[in-house]
Formats: sequence, C-alpha cells, structure tokens
Amino acid sequence: MNKKGMGIGQVFIFIVAAITFALIMIFGYKTVSDFIDSGNEVAFVQFKTDLEKSVKKIYTEYGSIRIENYNIPGNFEQICFVDMNYNYDPGELQELCDFDQAACDIWEQAKEEGGYSFVDQNVFLKPQAKVPIKVYEISVYDEKTEENIGFLCEKIYGGTFSVVLEGKGDKTEVSKAGLQS
Repeated sequence: MNKKGMGIGQVFIFIVAAITFALIMIFGYKTVSDFIDSGNEVAFVQFKTDLEKSVKKIYTEYGSIRIENYNIPGNFEQICFVDMNYNYDPGELQELCDFDQAACDIWEQAKEEGGYSFVDQNVFLKPQAKVPIKVYEISVYDEKTEENIGFLCEKIYGGTFSVVLEGKGDKTEVSKAGLQS
C-alpha cells in the first residue's frame, strides 16, 4: 500500500513539474519575443533619425555629395523617396502606384493640397512602416537621363541600402548610389 501511495505522489509531482515547465516556456518565449520586438523598434527609430539627420544636414552644404549607407531592421524590401513638389505626369504617377500604392496616394494628395508642407510623409517603406518618415525637402535625380524625376525606389538587400545625397542649398537631391542594381 505504501508503494501505491509513492506512485501517485510521483505522478502528481511529474504533473506539477510539467505544468511549471510549460508555463516557464510560454512566458519565457513571450518575454524574449517582446524583447526582440522592442530592440527592432529602437533600431528602426535609430534608422529613421539617421536618415532624417543626414538629409537635413547636407541640404545647406551646397554642392556637397555623400554616399550614405543605411541599415534598417526588420523585413523591409524597398524604400521610396518621393519629391512632393514635383509636377508629375500621369505615366510617372502610375509607375509609382505600381511600386507603392501608399506613396502614390500621398503624392496625389500633395499635388492637390500644395506639396511638401501639406503631407506627413515623403519616404515610404515596403511593407509599410508603423511610423511615417518625413525627411527635409528633397528632389530626386536620375543619373541616366540627367533629369529630375519624381521618385526613387531602391531595393533593400539584407537590411541595407545606399543613396547619394547632394546639398542644393534649399533641399537635398537624392539619387541612386550605383552600388546596387
């Protein structure tokens, strides 16, 4: 009889240990996931701040040119810079709509309402970021055609991308870095 009592006690201890282990695993996983998410949020804010600072810093340095390399956390695939004051034609608008519908909608809104000052965003990520990014006024330059264009969309490879920034005195000109295809 004493042996049966020990067996039931061991089963009870095993069940309590299994439940305790399961709870530790569940809450531990949640804590680690939350920690990783908050780390990604901090890294995104750092990226956003770096981008905004570099665009704002160079605009007053007329003629200065810098190739800027950025690291962006998360699973972003593409970044688009849009000149909200550019007078686009319908074909160029459709081209942006094919790249990024949110950017397209805001570009249309900017044209209707008066440009850069009337929108909250001029840099767009795919998939869409939780926080809008608005850098100082930009223009976008195409090295191939040697003309200003309305937008530049770059692929993000392994969390990095590069662009060329040139100070124009009243805005920053953004162009393709040439390091990526």
